[in-house]
Formats: sequence, C-alpha cells, structure tokens
Amino acid sequence: MAMGTLVTVTVVFDRGRRAQAEAAIGNVERMLLNFGRDGWAWGSGALARLNQSLAAGLRGEVPSSLRPLLQRACEIRAASGGLYDARIGALVRLWGFDEASRVVSAPPADDEIAELLTALREAPTYDGGRHYGPAPGVVWDLGGIGKGYIVDAALERLAILGFADASVDAGGNLAVRGTRGDRAWRVGIRDVRADGDGEDAGEGSVLGSFDACDESVITHGTDQRYFMHGGYRYSHLLDPRSGRPAQGLRALTVVHRDATLADAAGAALFVAGRAHWPALAQRFGIEQVLSIDDQGHVAATPALARRLRMQTGVAIRRVA
Repeated sequence: MAMGTLVTVTVVFDRGRRAQAEAAIGNVERMLLNFGRDGWAWGSGALARLNQSLAAGLRGEVPSSLRPLLQRACEIRAASGGLYDARIGALVRLWGFDEASRVVSAPPADDEIAELLTALREAPTYDGGRHYGPAPGVVWDLGGIGKGYIVDAALERLAILGFADASVDAGGNLAVRGTRGDRAWRVGIRDVRADGDGEDAGEGSVLGSFDACDESVITHGTDQRYFMHGGYRYSHLLDPRSGRPAQGLRALTVVHRDATLADAAGAALFVAGRAHWPALAQRFGIEQVLSIDDQGHVAATPALARRLRMQTGVAIRRVA
C-alpha cells in the first residue's frame, strides 16, 4: 500500500537473479512509500508542510524534490486552459475526497465552494522556484498527477538496477517497459458500464485489451471514489472551474509514453467531457484515448481503437 492504493510491481528476470530482483523491488517499494509520504497533501510530509505554511498566510518553501513536478503541473494546467489544477486540494477536502475513510454523504454548501474558487483564482502560479505564496485557501494536491509521475520514476529506478522489463500498477495508473518474457505486456481496460452503486459492482469486468510496450495506461473514472446523494453520483474528479464533480463521462483512459502527462492531461480530458476531449487531446498531442460516457457509449481515437481487442458485443465509436 502506498499513496492510498495497492501498488503492484512486476519484474522479469533471468534464472538465478531472484535475490537481485527482490532487492530491486524492495528499493522501489521504499521510493514509493517515501513519495506517498512527502507527496501527500496532508499529514506531516514535505508537501503537507508547504500547505501548512500557505494555510497560515505565509510564503512556503517548496521541497526541492517536488519542484520539477509542481512546475510540470502548472505547465499542464496552462496547456489545459485550467481544466487540470494541482492546487485544488482545499476543494478536494471540502468534498471529503482527501481520504477514503472520510467521504461525505452530501455536497458542500455553495458559498463554501465559491470561497475556495475565489482563493484559487487569486492565487499566484508557480515558477519552479524555491518558494510559493502567499496563497491562503490554496492546497497543493498531487492526486491527479503524482501516481503517473511515480510509476515512471519506479520503472526508471528498476532499469538502473538492471531490470528493464517491468511493470508498475498503482491503482489504475499502469506503466510498462520492455516485454514480459517472450511476449508483450497484456493490458485490460476495465468496463465501468457494469459498475453499479455497490462497493464491488462490476469488479473484474474488462471492456477490451491490447498489447503494450514502453508506455503508460492511465485511467480516470467515477467508480474509484464517489458518494451517492439524491440518486446522483458525485465523484472525486472535480472541475477546477466550478469546484464541483465533472459530468458527462464515467471513465477515460489515456495511453502515452509519458505517464505524468497521461495522468494530468487525462484528468483535464475527463473534465472537458464527451464533446470536448478529442480537441483537447489533439492540443496535447495525445493520440490514444478511450472514453465511456454516462450513457455507456464507448468512443476511442483511431490510434487506440485499432489496437484494442474488444469484448464481444461492445460497440466502439471512432473519433477524430
């Protein structure tokens, strides 16, 4: 367990290298745990200390290890037109999505949302320097970019340690390198259309699969964290413009070499919604995307559609 999710690390090794493989996985496990602590918005880690300074109205010191990631987050925010923003942690917490055990049962008040949106609009951007702020009411949250970043970093570490054929799966944020023995890595895309409102509804159902090599497969979906109220599903995927859960899609998957981009840009595509994600994907140069809308319709870019082995009976619409 790291970053609030179960992480699976798989390495391929030659006979006689089991001890080295286990040591490499142990090394990566420590890296994941350290990032989970220091990259968590709350608690006592490095990012939490920055957020605590901002809450006190101070100019906070940005941890040196996180500066490149926070700067990348701001670059993707600008490129997305504000559809992705790593500074929405206060809104995440207001909605109760900061911890799985603290999910609320009803939406917050409109005036509470409005107050945090005002703070977000007035907050400065981050220039990659040593300090950030003052920015009262702003909380940095790497939930929409951190797992993509760390799965790539973990694979880079494994390659340095001599294991270039590997996969890391952090709760729907998957990246692979090389091959799995004499074959490619087989990746399945979960079918959230079968997902109801029960905790285990639809578990194990696969929409389709494809062979992957040296790329990441990042999925954002409303089935991952949500609450029901008044017959409506409120998910953890917030629109930074409205401060409310994004609407229109149930899941969106991005396949790309760069898992950091796939994660954060994928969040922006999800917020853009069914009508607008194809244009935004083109703006980012992302060629492989699959979406499932709230009516259960499946759409994909041609570059991904032609790779997919779909389950029998699944219709897929190709988008430009």
